Amino acid sequence: MTTKPDYKKYGFIPQRQKGFLIMRIRNRAGNLPASSLCKIADLAERFGSGEVHITVRQGIEIPNVKEELFEKAHQAILEAGLLAAVCGPRVRPVMACPGNNTCPYGLLNTQILAEKLDMQYVGRDLPAKTKFAVCGCANACTKPQTHDVGFRGASEPIISHEQCVKCGGCVRRCPAKAMTIENKALVIDYDKCLSCGVCMQVCPKQALKTGRLGYHIYVGGKGGRYTNDGVVIAKFVQEEEVLSYLNAILVVYEELAEKGQRLYAVLSKFGAQVIQEKVEKLRSVISSN
Repeated sequence: MTTKPDYKKYGFIPQRQKGFLIMRIRNRAGNLPASSLCKIADLAERFGSGEVHITVRQGIEIPNVKEELFEKAHQAILEAGLLAAVCGPRVRPVMACPGNNTCPYGLLNTQILAEKLDMQYVGRDLPAKTKFAVCGCANACTKPQTHDVGFRGASEPIISHEQCVKCGGCVRRCPAKAMTIENKALVIDYDKCLSCGVCMQVCPKQALKTGRLGYHIYVGGKGGRYTNDGVVIAKFVQEEEVLSYLNAILVVYEELAEKGQRLYAVLSKFGAQVIQEKVEKLRSVISSN
């Protein structure tokens, strides 16, 4: 009996119709050069039914690929200079918003971080499928809180009381209603603050300055039938420190997880505090070596 290839490892998944596969192609940080669109169209015509589907996680699917064409189709992806997606129990393609490259709300360059994550982690085998998402602000367009590990851009507002004229513009525009004027002074309730940066954008006197700037890191999120919001285990992490956090998170995940168990289940079993302490301890060991 002939053993079928591990289709999912190469970005192909069995289709509902017997004998057919869905061919998945990934991008980096949600971007593709225009020339790649022509190549994808060619693959869809040659191996599929001429149709292309864009997934909710920014991936590209070509349906109706005959199973017997798997090897030729996979080789054609490589020859076209495209990136085959990955499925199964491993790190999936990274989802990212445009960040401050083009988005008026973007606080950080999400594209740089997402490309680093893609190049270093996508395809890595883990106990279960593992998804990353990067977003540049509190709008959370890529839903980092519902991914196994999510990164959300955050900017901490700091008040320069000497420059503040108490006009109340920031108070009115604050999405979280975290700002008030008390005893003729502007006050920020940091427990409510989303670190979204809106107040700094609208201040006419530039009396609100950027304090800490970086990524809030979520762990243990999940979409699907039974959703789960991840917990924040670190705040305002600078880009150059993100990978050390992620490395530690994945090591702890592999240590504690059973086969097929996603991060949300590990978090539920051991608790956020245990995970956070293990991650910080591991980062300290790595930093000292």
